[in-house]
Amino acid sequence: MMKMESWQQRYPDIRFFLSFFPYEKAELIHDSKPLEEWLENLRLAEIEVLYISGLINFALPIDLHNWLAERKERTLVFVEKDLGAFAAFKEEKLLQNPQIHFHYAQEDPIDVLAEMFPTDRLAIFEGKPFDGALLKRKSASLSALYSDVLYSHKIVENVTTNFQRLKGCFDARGKFEGVPAVICGAGPSLSKAIPALQNAKEKALIFAGGSAITALTQLGLQPHFAMALDPNDEEFDRLKQAHFFEGPFLFAPRLHRHVFCTSNGPFGYLKSDTGGFIENFLEKELEISGDPIGPDLGPEAFSVTTLALAYAFAMGCNPILFAGVDLAYTGGERYARGVKAEKMRAQDPSALEERIMRKDIHGKDVETLLKWVMEAECISTFAKKHPEVQFFNCTGGGIGFAEVKNTALDEALANFSSQDFEGRIHQWIQSSPLHFREEKLFQIFENLESSLERCETLCLEIIRLLEKESGKLVLHQSDFVDEMAYSWLLEGIDIALSRILFRYYPHLDPNEGKRQREMAKYHELKRQISKFKNIFNKRKAYA
Repeated sequence: MMKMESWQQRYPDIRFFLSFFPYEKAELIHDSKPLEEWLENLRLAEIEVLYISGLINFALPIDLHNWLAERKERTLVFVEKDLGAFAAFKEEKLLQNPQIHFHYAQEDPIDVLAEMFPTDRLAIFEGKPFDGALLKRKSASLSALYSDVLYSHKIVENVTTNFQRLKGCFDARGKFEGVPAVICGAGPSLSKAIPALQNAKEKALIFAGGSAITALTQLGLQPHFAMALDPNDEEFDRLKQAHFFEGPFLFAPRLHRHVFCTSNGPFGYLKSDTGGFIENFLEKELEISGDPIGPDLGPEAFSVTTLALAYAFAMGCNPILFAGVDLAYTGGERYARGVKAEKMRAQDPSALEERIMRKDIHGKDVETLLKWVMEAECISTFAKKHPEVQFFNCTGGGIGFAEVKNTALDEALANFSSQDFEGRIHQWIQSSPLHFREEKLFQIFENLESSLERCETLCLEIIRLLEKESGKLVLHQSDFVDEMAYSWLLEGIDIALSRILFRYYPHLDPNEGKRQREMAKYHELKRQISKFKNIFNKRKAYA
């Protein structure tokens, strides 16, 4: 048993509970063999954060000591819900390693741990009962969010460029009450659904998002609406393969700016809250009104498919059907015929890319990914929340959706009459121009550029003052956060860095650890400011 004082420096809360709260004797994990065998099957080199549920009563395996020593940002976390286990714990030397952490789980610890150690490369040894799957999902989702923020210069470049294209766009908020909608994915089963989709074109609005645009058009079918939002180069590469040259193209502002070269539109603006602070700021300043589409979907399984679902619902469509949304490697394939994609690769270490087996809609085993399971659950939850709308899964394979009936597309649309959708859509677009304060855009960008210059000056001064530990530091930090550019470009990065630098600068002395993290944070903020300045310097090319 360790002395009470041993916990005091790093974990005064545990010391407090041990001193003043009653606890019963708790069992530690005595057998090291299960952990050692688990480590043998784990690709440890790809893991960033490793959890052990339960405190151990044996020496930490040498493999874990070596793993920690190789990279300072690697982290080992012991999670224990029994206070008595901390009283019985003997491995005092583990407390002297700043890369090893102990968490007393008084209540459900999942959200707290995900916030403390956000990563998509984690492993969990469940020595005691623990919801490791939920922690993986939460941690990986937060990691993806912070990754988006830390690379937000790419999104900012897309948003600021695309806002200069708004003139001539239509407002994508329309009403098609009681009209059926088919949400198409790019799953392998889409190829077999083409004949039924061709027959459905006069009975239902057909939506295709991202890869599904390429898949459908390569297979000879033009959707009524194309939709895209991904900011990455892969989105542009996929849509270059598409044959959607004319037709309503709905876009979120963060969409890769070069995608507009692949289609003549017309283009419809989607208010989606997916472009970060800068999108919200520009919408407010330019007086683009209305509620965003899909905020209730949550960040865990947000995709172009779920956005299309939320959009169809907002338009009043009923019923809403799914085709080609396999969310599984049906027949060992990732995409429908027509979409060029890499072959199945070795296991991706990212938690969201974890391959798992599930039963498909026919009761057969099929391989899927954790992120696809999460997306299917998101769709199921959305359908359950809206019993006033009928939902049908018309996908020929894949994992399906709980509480959503599987049925053939022709059968789901049997009672609906044909309509002239193309004429109706054209009339709606012509009568729905996007209203915004175009004349304000140039001055907004000028103001942001000026504010970035001031932020850079303040950032350099803050770094200098951190090195000297000057009392003027707080004043300069206050001026920094008051800047417009901080609020709309840098604040999210500041928050993300405050979360993740905790792992990259481990230190037993909390004050010295904090100083090192602050220094690293402002150096990174300065680097980010330079990237944003380059973006605004290039913006005139798109004016």
